[in-house]
Order: sequence, then C-alpha cells, then structure tokens
Amino acid sequence: MGSIGVGNFSDYSGRIPKTPNDKSGGMSGEDNCGKAFQTSLEDVGRCFYYINYLAVPSKGVDITISFNGIRIVAENTLGEEIGFLPTRYNYLRYCIEDGLRYLGVITFSTLSPTPTVTIDVAPI
Repeated sequence: MGSIGVGNFSDYSGRIPKTPNDKSGGMSGEDNCGKAFQTSLEDVGRCFYYINYLAVPSKGVDITISFNGIRIVAENTLGEEIGFLPTRYNYLRYCIEDGLRYLGVITFSTLSPTPTVTIDVAPI
C-alpha cells in the first residue's frame, strides 16, 4: 500500500505465476519501463523541498525520477526531493538500475489544503 493508504494490496501480491499466460505477480509480459505516466506524489510535506522552503515547486518545473535507496522519488534539477511516487511505480527502480532515465514536469501544485504535486513523466 502507498504511504498515504491509497495503494492496493496487489502492489505486493507475492503471488507466483502458474503459467506463462498468468498476468499476475509481475509477469504480465508488458514493458512498463518504456511508458510515460502521470501521478500525484506522496508525502510532499515530509520531503526536503517542502521542509526547507515551506513551499511546493511551481507548475512547469522540470523534475527527474530516482531511487533514493528506500523509495522512488521525484527531484528537482538540484536533486532536492519533492515527493515519493506511489508504490505501484516501484518497478521503476529496476528500470533505472538498467540505465533508463526519467524526466518530467510538474503539472499541478498547491499548498492548500495539504502540499500536493502532480507530475507528468516519460522515459528518455
């Protein structure tokens, strides 16, 4: 589950596929590494950027996606963590380790009622 409680138990199914056509347990046969996506970030108010500036980055700010050793994070071009990606994007760790890079842009941000940031991301 995501850290804000909106994830699915299927994010961590642990189920072992029984046949090659079984599309659960990470064996869908799809290459998700090459797909663009849009998502809202989690725990924005607990990340470096908000803690240090008491603000969220503006719409249009460029971001990169990285693995910080614990979670997949969105960072600005200075490497400052803005927020965590939901757990459904944990597969990106392996894509990044295989040499793919992900760049994006902030498409929405607000401080009220809680710090919120939405991003568009694509592999390069």
